[in-house]
Amino acid sequence: MRGPRARVGLEVSQVVELPRPRPPGTAEPARMYAVLTVTVRRPGARAPAAPDSPAPDRPRPRLAEVLLIDHSSSMVIPPSRLAAARAAAVSALAKIPDGALFALVAGGDRTAMIYPRRPGLAVAHAESRAAAEAALYDCTPGGGTAMGTWLERARLLFRDLPAGGSGAYVRHALLLTDGKNEPGYESREDLNDRVRRCAGVFDCDVVGIGDAWETEELLLIAGALSGRTRAVEDLTRLPGELAALTGRAAERDVTGLRLRLYHRAGAHPHSLEQVHPTRTPLTPARTDLTGVETGAGGPVEEYELGPCGEETRAYLLCVGAPYDPAQLGKELLLTEVEIDAGEHGTEHLELPAPQPVLMRWTDDADLYSRLNPQVAHFQHEEELHRTFERACAELKRGAREEARTLLGTAWRLAGETGDTAMRDHLRRLVRVRDSERGTVELLEHIARFDVEAARIQSSMTVLPGGRPPRARTPGGPR
Repeated sequence: MRGPRARVGLEVSQVVELPRPRPPGTAEPARMYAVLTVTVRRPGARAPAAPDSPAPDRPRPRLAEVLLIDHSSSMVIPPSRLAAARAAAVSALAKIPDGALFALVAGGDRTAMIYPRRPGLAVAHAESRAAAEAALYDCTPGGGTAMGTWLERARLLFRDLPAGGSGAYVRHALLLTDGKNEPGYESREDLNDRVRRCAGVFDCDVVGIGDAWETEELLLIAGALSGRTRAVEDLTRLPGELAALTGRAAERDVTGLRLRLYHRAGAHPHSLEQVHPTRTPLTPARTDLTGVETGAGGPVEEYELGPCGEETRAYLLCVGAPYDPAQLGKELLLTEVEIDAGEHGTEHLELPAPQPVLMRWTDDADLYSRLNPQVAHFQHEEELHRTFERACAELKRGAREEARTLLGTAWRLAGETGDTAMRDHLRRLVRVRDSERGTVELLEHIARFDVEAARIQSSMTVLPGGRPPRARTPGGPR
């Protein structure tokens, strides 16, 4: 008997009206913005199967986890840093479920296998986790930092694992570092190239400890590899952080989801950007121009969403709309959004009906000047990010008054979007005088860690209202 399937929801949020070009054909085509919200929800927990019962009704994708732990020379200054990293790695190992594959890698200016000793992946069980822990404490740090080589090692370890079908693996790496790449060992160009080679092969979360890491490098790795970035100051919290990230990867058992966009003839797709939980520009995995070439339609774009757990993701779509005077006032389909899960996906997932992105040309300014609340929310999140980055640049050049004004604006925007975590970071930079107006004073001493941790926080977003929007049920009404 087949058990209940995980449910995927899809919702499109937009204002359909667009201003009619004046005069027609002389201006750049109007752009339609819409938020596409994808939710994955599991049914209630099922009772444990009896020993003689049939195999589970759906094959869970298996986890392959590679822990990339910084073992460069700086990790022993102070010694408590290495001790905390080892304790955190042990906590992460405990979250790798029995039967999963894993490896523990020491990163420096080159990599070394901590466990297993030979390049490869071990099967997780009590004995192998204990052996990995013992090997971790036997590993001696030394050398410099070249994080691209760590990622390259992970890519080779993951290379031969199937990524699709019933035998799919969720391939996840967790990188912990206290420093930045050293040009003598790896240039920024080499790091960029290695990150690009890893994109689509595995996901990677990144954790920075100490205060010598380079924010741009951590965000580059996590952004390109669909991960999250954490900055941990209190080393007693480090084991919990790594355990949580590893546990989240182990729970991402929905694989193969694809977001497909069918654009109408003449439409010009400008961008699709993930805007929650992190802000990441996306590139289509495939683009079909058959309709364009034959005149039967517009381009079809397909984006791979990567492994999902029970979560909500939001995407901001921007499409240029073709104008036809004969269509003034008519509601038209601009893009159809579909979620697909491949050949066997419907066996294990309940997928939503396709949803339309609509458009209607109008001369009514009261209609086309409206802004959809979800679109506005994520545009404010983007403004918060840009404002805070400008404030950091002003701080770096010593322009405290300009930085103060920008940080006040950032405080106000964080309040408008409900980003309480960002406000918590800002409190370590400013003293708030008028919360509603965003009037603040800079603290006399601002630590580098506090600035860079806030920059990392600003790369993450919150949902409108602090909770997921109601997802449309599969096949339900629009």
